[in-house]
Amino acid sequence: MGAFNVISNYKEPSDYKLHNNILLDLGTIIYIFNNQVRFISQIEPTLDHIYVGLYIEEIVGFSIATVTINNPKGKKKILLTRAAYVLSFYTNLVCI
Repeated sequence: MGAFNVISNYKEPSDYKLHNNILLDLGTIIYIFNNQVRFISQIEPTLDHIYVGLYIEEIVGFSIATVTINNPKGKKKILLTRAAYVLSFYTNLVCI
């Protein structure tokens, strides 16, 4: 079970306060991003889906995404391979 529940199944732009944030999630096994801007290579379409509680969400595709972290030496960009693009997610998830 994950550290928190993700409310999903919206199809319009969200005003959810964490929509553009990235949450570190012990419960997910994949990287999930809800904004195409996060990806640095072409998104490869897929027919895959993910289960989110009682819902099934469509994965638009997979690609390489980037996140920037702060560490003692400053900011560092990390590449996340095979990140899922799920337009309907309320926030972004990175598995740890």
